[in-house]
Amino acid sequence: MNNGGFFFLYVLLTLNTLRYGTYILEGNISTYYIAMFSLNLLAILFTITYRAVKAKKASEADIMK
Repeated sequence: MNNGGFFFLYVLLTLNTLRYGTYILEGNISTYYIAMFSLNLLAILFTITYRAVKAKKASEADIMK
């Protein structure tokens, strides 16, 4: 995935996380809202980790050349 795709994914996940976070902060403590908030946070962490690992592998490959 290119940088534009990751940027779009980060924006979308951040907006969804904020939306579900505000639902929870307003007092709508529902299993659905908590699950969706958690899934969005996990997706953000996964994409950040994926990008970091991908960049590390690319830099190690450049060093090996």
